[in-house]
Amino acid sequence: MTLPQSLPFNSSFSTKLPMLQIAWDSTSLGALKTCPRLYELSILRGFQPRSLSVHLVFGLHYHAALERFDHARAEGASYETALRAAVRYVLEATWDSAKGRPWHSDDPNKNRLTLVRTVIWYLEQFNGPEGQDSLETILLDNGKPAVELSFRLQTDYIAADGQNFMLCGHLDRLALYQGDHIYIVDRKTTKSTISESYFAHYSPDNQMSLYDFAGRIVYDQPIRGIIVDAAQVAVTFSRFQRGFVPRNDFQRDEWYKDLGVWLSIATSYASLGYWPQNDKACGNYGGCAFREICSLSPNVREDWLKSKFYHRTWDPLQIRGDI
Repeated sequence: MTLPQSLPFNSSFSTKLPMLQIAWDSTSLGALKTCPRLYELSILRGFQPRSLSVHLVFGLHYHAALERFDHARAEGASYETALRAAVRYVLEATWDSAKGRPWHSDDPNKNRLTLVRTVIWYLEQFNGPEGQDSLETILLDNGKPAVELSFRLQTDYIAADGQNFMLCGHLDRLALYQGDHIYIVDRKTTKSTISESYFAHYSPDNQMSLYDFAGRIVYDQPIRGIIVDAAQVAVTFSRFQRGFVPRNDFQRDEWYKDLGVWLSIATSYASLGYWPQNDKACGNYGGCAFREICSLSPNVREDWLKSKFYHRTWDPLQIRGDI
């Protein structure tokens, strides 16, 4: 597949070698590691399925609702006031004012009702009067709570145009556990039963390792790893479990060394202007949105891409929260 001669402006990419990404987040790095062609189509060219995944919509609203709760509590609001703020967000965000009806989901497990229920039950279990959370949100130097943090970290790796490669992204929360242990908190939703094996699959894991590595340096804190608050969402229930994903300095050093190799690979592909398929990964990416496109003859793929996808710019340097 031949890339177009010009690409939409993206501040995360080199101005001298436009196909070379300089600022990397876990999504773009994960796409590259999975399949260079997947990276090309989803990140470099910005193709997005015309209808967002139900799981993505559910997850975005879930995170945003809990973010509002965390902010309210850190600012001194009572549990009940913060809970109302979270639920109000969900109800407003999932109402389609243009169509005069709630958000429509064809997934019986993840819909408006189960979203509201999951938010309320999660907060009741870990924050309510009967379950005071053992996690205390850290306050930043500016007095704001360490919630939905955008970070940028300049690495020692130098790009072909002389710039330093960067790591960037967004952390859900930075918190103290049992008063003195600092962890990055990440919230996940799943249909699967939550067990020890569920948490085990985050070691190793591209997203968790990037968050841990960057968070430890950017915030200059002795971070011990990640706490994953997992929510199992089903038709009739939501269940929750908290798991620990530790990291040590040896693991961080290894991940950072591997990062340099992947950045070199990305530089090679960008210089060639060609991103090959990793067809071995086609069945392992949770149903890749581009599998149908890649199954077609190369001479007809462009028309199919334009008919089934729309363009959006994936720019990891866009900021949420506080740096």
